[in-house]
Amino acid sequence: MARQRSEEVDAAIVSSALAVIADRGIEGFSVEEVASRASAGKATIYRRYADRNELINSALETLNDDLPAIDKQASTATVLIDMLEWVRTSRTSGAELLPRIFAQAKSNPQLFQLCHERVILPRWQRVQEALKLGIDRGELADDLDIEVTASMLVSPVLMYNILNGGGRGGRKDFVSRLVKQALHGLAATGESVDGQTDRAAKPSRRTTRRLRRALTTD
Repeated sequence: MARQRSEEVDAAIVSSALAVIADRGIEGFSVEEVASRASAGKATIYRRYADRNELINSALETLNDDLPAIDKQASTATVLIDMLEWVRTSRTSGAELLPRIFAQAKSNPQLFQLCHERVILPRWQRVQEALKLGIDRGELADDLDIEVTASMLVSPVLMYNILNGGGRGGRKDFVSRLVKQALHGLAATGESVDGQTDRAAKPSRRTTRRLRRALTTD
């Protein structure tokens, strides 16, 4: 029972710290307010964290606690869908909290830097890792621009959350449609992106096989 109680207190402190960050930013963040919201004493918090900065950093890092690992046996599409669906819906992903934090971060460079280092960058790197794996396995084009592609996949999910009130809003199939459209491409077969006829644009059999493998979800 004591262990369970301790875990409940830990969760309450972290949840309250994230809420204070979202509401007050870094400058207005105080251990006193965290303690009040968590119904815990300041001494209880300081037994767990050396100071307010350690509490802030640790709280932000928890937003990636259950970031999905890459299943190297699954197709590229499945890996990307699982990861982006987590970003869209997971409570710990900060789907509802991050827009509030970024609203504060616009006028708070320190908070923005922390969010980038502790929350955004690890997710960005995981998506890029999945794309690199798809290239290595021949499922994606060798000359794929990984940075641009990652941005094309992640940014719409974040914006979709903002426009639809967090992970509970919007269509449940948005992520799978996004990934499959991105992997399939935008240009019509036989046409270049500027609309001119391009015989070379027609995919080869090898490219078609790679595309089918990438789009196959498990």
